[in-house]
Amino acid sequence: MHEYEDRSRSAGMIYVLMIVVAAAFGGFVWQLYSAPEIPRISAPAGPYKMAPAPDAAGAPDPTEQGAFYDALEGRTVGVEATPRPGPEVVSSTPPPAPAGPPQLAPAPRFVGSGPYVAQLAALQSEAAVDAAWRRMASRAPDLFAQARLDVERADLGARGIYHRVRAGYFADRENATRFCERIRQMGQDCIVVSR
Repeated sequence: MHEYEDRSRSAGMIYVLMIVVAAAFGGFVWQLYSAPEIPRISAPAGPYKMAPAPDAAGAPDPTEQGAFYDALEGRTVGVEATPRPGPEVVSSTPPPAPAGPPQLAPAPRFVGSGPYVAQLAALQSEAAVDAAWRRMASRAPDLFAQARLDVERADLGARGIYHRVRAGYFADRENATRFCERIRQMGQDCIVVSR
């Protein structure tokens, strides 16, 4: 007897589920068709393009049009073309300098302990700091000759702990900016920060 009750109970659940699905679908269809009418924009009545009205006084001569297009394409038959002078351009700026190697700003000056540094990278691995410094210094040994490695540990909470690789030290922002300009020309990111 239990088996019969279980079957009838599960069949009843299926019927209830089917009714709920049908009601949801009916509600969706009703909502779709009972939506307010969407405004429609119609095109104005009449032709889109119209031929010019025939006018004896102002209508172009078809033979002149052919000569005009021939002249545009460089075919001049019996017509001598006289070029018009172009506009005269007066420039107050000097002509551009000849292309050559990019002009570098003057070399930055380092100090023993200044308030500014140039941040070059932020690494999560403390062991990778020395390798990153050596790699950058090997790309521009003259620029890094007097620079000192400065590492700042930054705890960013859920994002983790980072080690900021910085070059220093600079007495003013101008020298730190010059250093960063040269680093950016090498394709490396660099920002000036105060310590």
